[in-house]
Amino acid sequence: MSQQQKQHVFSHRGASGEEVEHSFKAYDLALLYGSKFIEQDLVTSEEDTLFVSHDLSAKRITGINKLFSKMTDHEIEQLKTKDNQKILKLQDVFDKYKNTTTYVIELKENTKQIQLFENIIKKNKLEDYVIVQASDPKVLVALENSFPSMEKLLLVKNQKQLESGLNYNEVDIISVDKKLLNQKNVNLVHQKKKNFNTWTLNTTDEIKYAISLDVDTYFTNYTAKALSLEKENREEDFLDLF
Repeated sequence: MSQQQKQHVFSHRGASGEEVEHSFKAYDLALLYGSKFIEQDLVTSEEDTLFVSHDLSAKRITGINKLFSKMTDHEIEQLKTKDNQKILKLQDVFDKYKNTTTYVIELKENTKQIQLFENIIKKNKLEDYVIVQASDPKVLVALENSFPSMEKLLLVKNQKQLESGLNYNEVDIISVDKKLLNQKNVNLVHQKKKNFNTWTLNTTDEIKYAISLDVDTYFTNYTAKALSLEKENREEDFLDLF
């Protein structure tokens, strides 16, 4: 694990427990707290531009009940969150933070976004600053040729998917729904020489439990809380960062 990757906290959509998710405010706050990893979920406009949103629809964040895939870039750029922030393009994020952080990027639309993702990563020369995630292992397999050194994270929701994911050499990180967080599964993933990740841990008890199981990384909406608990409960590893 690299020096940067010794930190265990993935800032889920930024510091999304305190600011509107996937906004500059959320990313800035996560980085201010000391996060080394900020997450982006990707959706695609009608013009095949990559925007950052967890939902395929703009309704929850902006109140506009329309799919991003059915909107032009201009239409999306006119949308505002409840605190008057815009929906970011992935390029906006790269332009602001460049190579100062690690991006944990999910291809929400799976194979549809592979080529678009490859193009923008190569354009920005950020292949060494990205962990790519997908729920379809075919996406990660397809990206292996273009980015063999990029860490690849597979999202799994049940035990069958977890065990199947262990068979892919292209998968470096198994990321599980927190209902699958237990010592048996952590050991199973580690035995296959892969990293164990889980989502989304927000309470003190959840985070302390994950630390006690020696999970490698986890997503949280509360970066400051998680980093504080890491310092208290995984002190030696935390100090290696400085």
